[in-house]
Amino acid sequence: MYAIVDIETTGSSANGGKITEVAVLIHDGERVVDEYQSLINPERYLPQSITLLTGITQAMVDDAPPFREIANELFGMLEGHVFVAHNVNFDYGFLKKEFQEVGLSFSPTKLCTVRLSRKIFPELKSHALGSLCQYFEIDNFARHRAMGDARATAILLDILLKNEQGEFEFFLKRNSKEAFLPPHLNEEVYEKLPEATGVYYFLDNRGKTLYVGKANQIKKRVRQHFSSTDVIYKQKLKDKIHNIHYELCGDEMIAFLKEAHDIQKQFPPFNKALKFPKPRFGIYAYQDVTGNPRLVIGKIQKGMKPLAQFPSQDKARSFLIQLARENQLDPKQCGLPVSMMSFYGYDTETFEPKAAGERLKNTIEALTANEVSYVILGSGRTSAEQSAVWVNKGTYMGYGFFSRQNDVQKELLQEMIIRQNESREIHAIIAQYKTKREVIYLS
Repeated sequence: MYAIVDIETTGSSANGGKITEVAVLIHDGERVVDEYQSLINPERYLPQSITLLTGITQAMVDDAPPFREIANELFGMLEGHVFVAHNVNFDYGFLKKEFQEVGLSFSPTKLCTVRLSRKIFPELKSHALGSLCQYFEIDNFARHRAMGDARATAILLDILLKNEQGEFEFFLKRNSKEAFLPPHLNEEVYEKLPEATGVYYFLDNRGKTLYVGKANQIKKRVRQHFSSTDVIYKQKLKDKIHNIHYELCGDEMIAFLKEAHDIQKQFPPFNKALKFPKPRFGIYAYQDVTGNPRLVIGKIQKGMKPLAQFPSQDKARSFLIQLARENQLDPKQCGLPVSMMSFYGYDTETFEPKAAGERLKNTIEALTANEVSYVILGSGRTSAEQSAVWVNKGTYMGYGFFSRQNDVQKELLQEMIIRQNESREIHAIIAQYKTKREVIYLS
């Protein structure tokens, strides 16, 4: 028995949206034998865009029961049947979350009529419900309403049942990938993904990048995206994915660097934030009107290179306090309150200005000298290869892959390195890994 389901919602994500209408048709493989329909009070404001699309108004849902009042009846109707929907993971994601909130566990066998129609009728250009209704001359008396779309899906299911050649049995297998894959992604594309470290790209029907991610096991991470029931990434992303591209990196650090670079270069619409915090504050050196050196904490700005950079002002201040303590610097020359430094046992009256100024000058030179050239070594894409990240006089140049038999020299770096632009995120990643990896300093 099939439970053909369609829902209307307040938005595209089950993570923040709620159901406003549900319709269920019970199909025995030959005809519809039972049905259920109800408006649902989402107990929140209904966006105007949803009203314009569906015709469901705020007044209509205000008079409807909340989901918890119809949950048991709806659950009983769906239980034990194959859950069928056009783009099944959308409807399933919302219902699973709603059932979880009232203490009901919902994990049915799923069947997606989008993916099934693509398998049975691959020659069709579009497998959207509206396009299929037009092609097969299916009348939808209430498009974008739950029962209207459910009845159209039921007629489509009849057509698919008459034309299938073993596809149903394959789709209904518990270990079939068809149940969790996005509606427009070929299973072959997913199957070819490697269990290796690299960067993956979700692409739309025109080859445009929708999302960039990094993973130590690409295939496993991609499956987590698609099988997630809490819809961490909006359903809109899954609906738009037509292809997946990937590049092997071998080393986790290289994967992070490439992910950060490609996000900044391509601006994928579904990437929210990088995994490393941006440095927002820096410690700067300057000379006052008398020509004496000074240190100050300030926001990082383009064109101004700090001696050190930090994700927060508090971390920058803590570093500067420690620097002053270790090098016996005058707090006044570091922009630090004398009253605060007294807490650390500082007696500012004992600082001789000339000596203090000389100590600060030496400290600044030591910080500037940290802008050395070095290479961070890591794993390669094969056992015969190693990776190298090149920083030249404090500037990130890029990464490359080299034979383990070759010594990494500057001349080889200039020839083999994959050039990349630097950024705050890039330097944050390098700082994280520099202490964990083998580092070669270049003269």
